[in-house]
Amino acid sequence: MRLKKILDLMESKNLDAILVTHDANVFYFTSLPRPAGTYLFVIRGWQPKLLTPALDYWRVSDTVRDVEVIPYARYELPAIETKPVTVRPSEWVVTQLKSVNAKRVGLDIGAVTPMASEVAKRLGSDVEIIDIGKDVIEMRAVKDPSEISAMREALRISEEAFRKTLNELKPGMKEYEVAALLEGTMRFLGADGYAFETIIASGPNGAYPHAVPTTRQLGAGEAVVMDFGARFGGYCSDMTRTPVIGQPDDELRKVLEAVKEAVDEATDAVAPGVKVSEVDAVARGVLEKNGFSKYFIHALGHGVGIEVHEAPRLAQGVEDELRPGMIVTIEPGVYVHGRYGVRIENMVLVTPSGREVLNKVPELV
Repeated sequence: MRLKKILDLMESKNLDAILVTHDANVFYFTSLPRPAGTYLFVIRGWQPKLLTPALDYWRVSDTVRDVEVIPYARYELPAIETKPVTVRPSEWVVTQLKSVNAKRVGLDIGAVTPMASEVAKRLGSDVEIIDIGKDVIEMRAVKDPSEISAMREALRISEEAFRKTLNELKPGMKEYEVAALLEGTMRFLGADGYAFETIIASGPNGAYPHAVPTTRQLGAGEAVVMDFGARFGGYCSDMTRTPVIGQPDDELRKVLEAVKEAVDEATDAVAPGVKVSEVDAVARGVLEKNGFSKYFIHALGHGVGIEVHEAPRLAQGVEDELRPGMIVTIEPGVYVHGRYGVRIENMVLVTPSGREVLNKVPELV
């Protein structure tokens, strides 16, 4: 667990208490799987507490150490052994804060949740609310060795599933059949779940960056955008490959090679201290040189971690600098409406001396 980080944050911000309500942030500090509805509550000098739905009490108690688990429900329930079940968790939190005369309370209100809103409303103007959301985002952006290890495994599972699925691709398969095969294989290989909704987009559907798998059948000579990721140990992977069913024509081949070149050159630009906008500019420059820049219609990439989209965002106008321990995606794309789409995406770890591409599957398959 990373409880020390939240205690250090409390000291640095001179806070009397912190309430963490966003699921991903609760997981970050406690490593509790599927923490939906569970809140981390820390008062200076007190043992940290987890407020959790009564039906999750035993799972949380048996999983997390060094915290007191407080069960709650939205209706009256009998005590769990000697633990009374609180019916109004936001009111309970406010009562505890008032009992210690808390004046400065940290909330991760950058990710608004009903619990955070209720507590902030109940506290009123006598208590200063400090948004710690950005601080937690900054913490999560730089991964420690255990996080990197989990993400390596998530990516290994994704790539093995992709290899197996690639061997099954043939004209006539429906997009949703490919998605089902890929997702089922990831679970069979040990994934906790999926990092996001799988994208399988063939032919003209590939021009939609956030396409949804449909009943459309794969056609010979078509590009198939496959964007997917496994989740392992609570951490995400995110990769994209664009295989072609059969042989691409000359135009499609040129686009594939240009996108790969953009990936390669942007990856070479990744290093500590480099502004993310500079990496984005490198990829755009390659596509412009090849005559495809007007078809690149999104940011170059993003951080990955507990959530598939985390800080930093690699985009034009963003001045954040890369730091060792960040894991970012490099994912340029070309999207020609009504015809085809091509995207290639790798995960790249920023190292003290440069970068490491975590993917093992070739960019062109």
